[in-house]
Amino acid sequence: MKRRHAKQLISEEEQIARYAYVLGNVPAAIADRGYAAAFRRLAAPQQERLLSGMREQLPAGLAEVASDDPDSFATLMRNLHARSAIVTAPGAGALAVAFVTSPPIVAYFTTGAGSVAIDQHPPWLHELAGHETAPIDAGGNRSFNGPQRWV
Repeated sequence: MKRRHAKQLISEEEQIARYAYVLGNVPAAIADRGYAAAFRRLAAPQQERLLSGMREQLPAGLAEVASDDPDSFATLMRNLHARSAIVTAPGAGALAVAFVTSPPIVAYFTTGAGSVAIDQHPPWLHELAGHETAPIDAGGNRSFNGPQRWV
């Protein structure tokens, strides 16, 4: 019998921590697609609030580049100044959730290279990928009948 844990609200701090964890565990190309998909998922007012907050923190040249085009946003997020600014901008939690749950990120951990090592990641990532961790059964319902013969 499977027990499902009740969904709990996750703090913005935890959402950003999960975003940082995923970002550190996916290739740059996957992160780019995740950023673009996440930005598309935000409502226009959320996008503007996020970009406005980022622009205030970015150096002049980068602030001018910040655009509401998802692909341009993804390109901007390759910059470490932009990544630093995004986590403190208003609406960072919404972007973090949208990034972590974006189709490119989920696909990476369900069918991509990230699925190979899914057992090495935290349980919340297993849930995201739809991977159920099997408990160690220590021989549970099987009986041993001689050398290398299981029934």
